[in-house]
Amino acid sequence: MYKKIMLNQCGYYPGMPKHATFVSEQPVTFEVRTSDGTGVLRKTTTKAFDNKAAGERNYIGDFSEITEPGMYYLFAEGLGESDIFPIGETVYDSVLQKTFAFFYYQRCGHTLPKEAAGIFAHEACHTGIATAYTKNDERDVTGGWHDAGDYGRYVGPGAMAVAQLLYAYEINPDFVNQYVSPEDALNQTKLPACLEEIKYELDWMLKMQRADGPLYHKASCKNFCGFIMPDKELEPMVLSPVSVTATADFAAVCAMAIRFYKPYDEAYAQVLETASKKAYDAMKKMDLPGGFKNPPEITTGEYGDTCDIDERYYAAAELYKAFGDEIYRQDFEAIAKEKIYHGYGWGEMGSFGNVAYLTCGRPVDEAIAEKIKASMIKLADKRLEIISNDGYGTALKASEYVWGSNLSVCNYANQLYDAYKLTNDEKYLHGAMEQLHYLLGRNPMGQSYVSDCGTTTMRYPHHRPSGYLGKALPGMVSGGPCDWLADETAKSVLTKDTPPAKCFVDMTGSYSTNEVTIYWNSPFIQLMAAITK
Repeated sequence: MYKKIMLNQCGYYPGMPKHATFVSEQPVTFEVRTSDGTGVLRKTTTKAFDNKAAGERNYIGDFSEITEPGMYYLFAEGLGESDIFPIGETVYDSVLQKTFAFFYYQRCGHTLPKEAAGIFAHEACHTGIATAYTKNDERDVTGGWHDAGDYGRYVGPGAMAVAQLLYAYEINPDFVNQYVSPEDALNQTKLPACLEEIKYELDWMLKMQRADGPLYHKASCKNFCGFIMPDKELEPMVLSPVSVTATADFAAVCAMAIRFYKPYDEAYAQVLETASKKAYDAMKKMDLPGGFKNPPEITTGEYGDTCDIDERYYAAAELYKAFGDEIYRQDFEAIAKEKIYHGYGWGEMGSFGNVAYLTCGRPVDEAIAEKIKASMIKLADKRLEIISNDGYGTALKASEYVWGSNLSVCNYANQLYDAYKLTNDEKYLHGAMEQLHYLLGRNPMGQSYVSDCGTTTMRYPHHRPSGYLGKALPGMVSGGPCDWLADETAKSVLTKDTPPAKCFVDMTGSYSTNEVTIYWNSPFIQLMAAITK
């Protein structure tokens, strides 16, 4: 039975707008109570929302007046009680720790000791020499993060995750620097723990670069393995052919990373610069129409992308910001004159390019800059309109509950934050906050989509270590509702009549609704950093 009162189960900052969603056919009189049952606020809702995406009628209760730190719940006659939730200045600290530690647990080629990883400990995995599929090349590509619920490693999605984690650190270093690596007691380094973790992925991507500049698209076995621990996957590793998207994303993220690592290690910054420029030069010579396609014998995640212009756009902007060479500016502006690209997803990387260009601190074409700003604000305004007409305050249209819908929630939130930075108008910041609340429990499922964060959380993710051990690793962001019914588990539980926003199955077999990935955690962390500043 679905809950009738939904809110952020992890809580709220004292000064943050606070809303709950009620599933009801009529206006609701509700009471905010402290955890001991003492009533502190009584209000009645007014406006009704006919929510087609959820197949229900909603009313929204505003209890932003409550700012005193403590534990609370909502009560409404006939609807029962909400989850108990906190209000305080530290409500997201443990969420950050768990969601960032996910990247440590996803490490490939690294022994996770029991002292640090508990039941998720395992020996170093995938340490053998990898063979390129179409080229006489064998190399050590040990390292990096397992991409998702499987053990493949993919350059494009990995670069996206690195960029968003670096953004989070840049936006709010005080918040992100609270992260403590599970291995801090075992390994002390001069880098902040968050930058040390990000470097683990960067180091792996450097190994994926050929001597002539391009990047192999991915490293994986030929096929997905069963639900085993990573050190038990012993099939040979294969390097899939190079791709424009992998090469461009790598060039961009290496250029971006320089400013973060140079204060700690000049030599490493130089390695990143050399690799970035070499990849960019190679990218300009590459023409692979239709994007990357899996070779016939390989069935692991394809991450095909038929359009690589947005990746080129991103790379040009980021290299111009880092190095200032006029050729990078010219390359970016030539694309931008034709079209302004947007997106914080592995398939659409335009927003990364926009932010890099607007914050480069170098001469730019002011007309193009204004065009980009106007386009970013227009995009945010469209999402605010959707939010204002949705009973849960989500930025998703009913047609957008597709595979990885929670990625879209995060990315729309981050685009709203971009608009806030451009305008200083808090309506965009508040819109971004609503997306965090959705992900942490104020959604039609009454479910926190982050494992072990909240009261009713994801418990059975499509994640091989979690499935094998029978316990969900904490801090993983689920893909969320997907109305495609794209796996047999979803088909066995849901029907074509299930409302899109409720097409979610917390079962291990439902990879289309309940898998996890590094690039669903990274935008979530970027969002948290933005709204907790």
